Amino acid sequence: MNARSVALKVALAALLLAAAKAAVGLASGSIAVLSSALDSAGDAIASFANFVLLTVALKPPDAGHPFGHGKAEHLAALLQGVILLGSATVLGIRAADRIRNPRPIESTVPAIVMMLFSIAATLAITAYLKRNAVREESTALAGDAVHYTSDIVANGATIVALVLVRLTGHARIDSIFGVTVAAWIAWSSLYLIWNAANDLMDAALPDEEIAAVVEAIERSDPEVVSYGELRTRRAAGVRFIEFELRIDRRVSFERAHELTELVKLTIRTKFPRTVVTIHAEPVDGVA
Repeated sequence: MNARSVALKVALAALLLAAAKAAVGLASGSIAVLSSALDSAGDAIASFANFVLLTVALKPPDAGHPFGHGKAEHLAALLQGVILLGSATVLGIRAADRIRNPRPIESTVPAIVMMLFSIAATLAITAYLKRNAVREESTALAGDAVHYTSDIVANGATIVALVLVRLTGHARIDSIFGVTVAAWIAWSSLYLIWNAANDLMDAALPDEEIAAVVEAIERSDPEVVSYGELRTRRAAGVRFIEFELRIDRRVSFERAHELTELVKLTIRTKFPRTVVTIHAEPVDGVA
């Protein structure tokens, strides 16, 4: 199963969850439940956008895109963040209006049961996303997992609000928690937008991965004197690594080629989905 099919399954699950929440929210009059329903609808849209853009990301390199289409995956993560931020804005405005103009909430028990079910379902979706994000090294799925993790917290807050409304009879509590949920969603969306934008700007690989690359170079062979101009980036789980390999000028051309291939193999052993580009540069060796 690839990241594309995972995104489609998650989108369908989120859509069903949103419909169930909307039905209970309309019946109970709970702004918190309706807010959660809108959030789940946004989840479904974002996950479907993941499906579409991951389909593009899987396309092989062509004349117009010699490095492939992997950055479409980062566009998917960016779109998730934008959709989530828009949802948070709508929810916040609606909840603030309910604080000024409170309305009675009916049937809080069905609403609480619905939100408990929602948490259980979202936990399952999040675990599914995290497992596949690690396996596929997918930033889009990882972003979706963060998205659904925020939903768990938001749904928990909704349950607390509904319980307090039932115990106190103060409907404004539900709306106050609705504002809190909106703020949490907004924060999560900004996190996703920042990370996606960073990936689109060709951020370097994490420090620990760069350290592993450097170790592979330095321990490859005594005839490798040093390295330079190391540049790294990542797109859709594929790492791109390029650098200058400084080799003792006394070695033959054939041996220099063998050394570059040895270093490539060592790096790819650590990171299988990697494109390694090496420029061999002759230098004075260690005496």
